[in-house]
Amino acid sequence: MREQEMATARSGPVRSLPKNIEAEQVVLGSAILEPEETIPILIDKLRPEDFYRRAHRVIFRTIRDLFDRGEPSDIVSLSNRLEEQGDMEKAGGRVYLNELLDRVTTTASLDYYTEIIHKKATLRALIEAGGRISEFGYDESSETDEILDKAETIIFDISRNEASGNYYMVNEFLYDHIDTLEELHRDPNRHTITGFSTGFPRFDEMTSGLQRSDLIVVAGRPGTGKTSLALALARHIAIRENAAVGIFSLEMTKEQLLERLLCGEAKVSLHRLRGGYVPAAKWRDIANAASKFQKARIMVDDSPGTSVLEIRAKARRMMAQHGLDMLIVDYLQLLEGSIRTDVREQEIAHITRSLKKLARELNVPVIAISQLNRAVEQREKRYPRLSDLRESGAIEQDADLVVFIYRADYYNEPADATKDGQGSGGEAEIIVAKQRNGPLGKVPVIFHKAYASFYSAARDDSAPF
Repeated sequence: MREQEMATARSGPVRSLPKNIEAEQVVLGSAILEPEETIPILIDKLRPEDFYRRAHRVIFRTIRDLFDRGEPSDIVSLSNRLEEQGDMEKAGGRVYLNELLDRVTTTASLDYYTEIIHKKATLRALIEAGGRISEFGYDESSETDEILDKAETIIFDISRNEASGNYYMVNEFLYDHIDTLEELHRDPNRHTITGFSTGFPRFDEMTSGLQRSDLIVVAGRPGTGKTSLALALARHIAIRENAAVGIFSLEMTKEQLLERLLCGEAKVSLHRLRGGYVPAAKWRDIANAASKFQKARIMVDDSPGTSVLEIRAKARRMMAQHGLDMLIVDYLQLLEGSIRTDVREQEIAHITRSLKKLARELNVPVIAISQLNRAVEQREKRYPRLSDLRESGAIEQDADLVVFIYRADYYNEPADATKDGQGSGGEAEIIVAKQRNGPLGKVPVIFHKAYASFYSAARDDSAPF
């Protein structure tokens, strides 16, 4: 007995769950008194689970069912329906229904009371989530990454319920959007772009930019410039679109990525930079590029052997701490899945589904770099196909946009290339092989080997974008 008293003293007084019974009574009384005016508002903002008292949940669920059936939900219809379902006792009886009506003096403050109920329900959900998460902590048989992912998913589900979808009258946003369309019309550089501009005008014209919630696969054979293309996109979006970019690099270190970003922006030979013999005149260009990246929001994680669960957890933290507009994963075949299977295709399928889910959850474009198999090198015409995607057809299935990199010089090195492989490079193509909401085709670009970067094949090829 003494031990129980001591335990109670340590734990402190028992606290009741957040609730406001009076607000719940006023809201339900308003729904019964003036159903036509109040019920559409309540259905949009509240769920039966938001009410604390069980009787109130039963009453609101019945009111909503009557509304869905097109039947009136006044005191007579509601009582009759509760009787038919055998729920009258659960709802507190006829006397209690009349008491709810007596609580209402006016429905003018309905929004205020609705917000109180919603707030209390959210607080209770957090308390319940805390209990469920604490139970995870006692599950020593599960992997830590899996437990953390479950815990973060619970919290994300609560925050997602906070954002309720609303409808709008066209005349409420008509002229604002007309102004946006006129701005696009006046700026020829942004025609048709509804997502993030990539810096490649013809590619933007074909895809309307990189769209939020899309899974975008950039694929090619080793050495064709997959990472270089992804970094070119990251550089443009972070610096010129002022967007936040997260990069998960499973192959290169953060220092190697930084060198490529600097060389691509400053147009300095990567080979010379790493060798330490950059001409003095070029250091000014490097300094200018560094100042741009100093202001840019680019986050890099170069942890090797990262799992898709870890990426999801870290991406959520990036979003919460710094904001996140685009995510790059380099590369897909190095990722570890969270399921145990001897079949690599099943693991890759799980990874691509998880990345697509993450793109929708965070509402950002996710760029996943992928390898191609050797079949492309065994054909006379070596243009990649969707069937060349390595290890799983799920990559093709889950991706919203699949682009391939084709460089003729990769298969047939031009005669003017220097001995150390640092030739100026030349023409390349970005092949749009799959696009859910747009055309397919080829976009000519310039790949500069020395700078390890892609540039637009516009009239001024010396400009980075």
